[in-house]
Amino acid sequence: MIAEFGHNKSGTKNDSRDIEYIRIAPFHCLPKDTYRIENLGTGQVRMNYTINQVWDEIDWHRSYPDFFEIFCDLALTHYNRVKADADKRISAIQEFKNCNYERFRFGR
Repeated sequence: MIAEFGHNKSGTKNDSRDIEYIRIAPFHCLPKDTYRIENLGTGQVRMNYTINQVWDEIDWHRSYPDFFEIFCDLALTHYNRVKADADKRISAIQEFKNCNYERFRFGR
């Protein structure tokens, strides 16, 4: 489960906040485009949207296997991107060594 508290500043002078909404939903039921992986090595799955933004799109009946299908595709995309970046960096370091340690740079 994931919980989200929406709030706004109250009209008082003490910097307090008024709760606007509380949303609770199963993480595995959020819309597919809500999830993103920034650094899978440290387990950072983040969200592109707030729960409140996607509330009407939640698939309340999504099974865990259906979620894992989404998550595995995201993970594979992430690892392929990281692998491609790592391969470029490996090549740049090897080229730096082969050129007597002159003009090092990571190209994009």
